[in-house]
Amino acid sequence: MTDEHHTNNVDRSDGQSAASPVEQITLVLDDVRALVQAELRYFQSRLDYSRYVMKWSLLFGVIAIVTLSGAAIAIILGTLLTLAPHIGPGWATIVTVTGFLVIGLASGFAARHWMQKVRFTEIESDSHDRT
Repeated sequence: MTDEHHTNNVDRSDGQSAASPVEQITLVLDDVRALVQAELRYFQSRLDYSRYVMKWSLLFGVIAIVTLSGAAIAIILGTLLTLAPHIGPGWATIVTVTGFLVIGLASGFAARHWMQKVRFTEIESDSHDRT
């Protein structure tokens, strides 16, 4: 309650009586209504800010994916063009594809290995206890 509301609850020496229970309830309800409206405005502003941040994050993420894909294509083409005069275009293609497959598979297995390290022993022990 604000200071203005506190003054209404005090017995006044100038002949006025304290606020009636109905007036006090009305003041409390007004305070609650103001609090709810302030909370709604606060959460709306947080939602607006989150939307703004997500929009720019998505935009920059898409730009990063497109440019990194272009760089990957350039690396592949560069490797092909560099190897083709030395071993021929067919072998250059086979070597490049095989090399990138090995890198991709090794990275995939490494990711799988690291994901297996993520364990929640509390959850696992609960599921084993139930069976």
